[in-house]
Amino acid sequence: MTIEIIIGLVSLIGGFLMGYFTSFFKEKGKNKALIQDLKRMTEETEKVTSKFELDISKRKYKYEDKREQYFKYFNLLDSLSTEGNKDVMGKFLPALTKFNTGFLGANENKKKELKATTDFSESVGTLLFKANENLLKIKQETNTIRIIAGEKVLKALNELETAFDVTMVQSSNMMKEMSDNVINGRVDILSRQQDEMAETGRHLVKLKENLMLAIRAELDEI
Repeated sequence: MTIEIIIGLVSLIGGFLMGYFTSFFKEKGKNKALIQDLKRMTEETEKVTSKFELDISKRKYKYEDKREQYFKYFNLLDSLSTEGNKDVMGKFLPALTKFNTGFLGANENKKKELKATTDFSESVGTLLFKANENLLKIKQETNTIRIIAGEKVLKALNELETAFDVTMVQSSNMMKEMSDNVINGRVDILSRQQDEMAETGRHLVKLKENLMLAIRAELDEI
């Protein structure tokens, strides 16, 4: 084999190896870049996933917290409403019956009439005091959920609270004036007050329904 052939073979092999290693290192560089891209994409995906999971966790906590507070509020309303109905049936109506019996049976005996009126006023005072306590409980619970409530729920809460205040004033006036209206036979005033209270009751029910709808919509948006 001549020296020319050997040189040619060496050059050929060298050229082949050079091309091979050049290609190898290029591919290696591409693979390294691809690995880095994949690593970066993985890290970004993990960040997005972590943020998404955190957001879901926050929403879940927010939903459960609001739901619990709203349930507590409505449970209080239902409890006080039931308690109020029991007081009307178990205390106010018997006190009114006792007043009618005592006053009419006094036969114009001023002392007996005064006692019947005084007893009725004391019963009314006790009921009004308890009603004021219950209204205060509602206001305190309302202030608590105002912290977490959205705009529409806040509006519904304010409307309901105003209606409670109006109802309290109407109830107080009616009960305080009842003995005098009964004594003087002011049936027209008693009938008007009864109609006003019935209308106020219907209005309260409507406002409560509006509040429930606003709360449901707010919870659905979380």
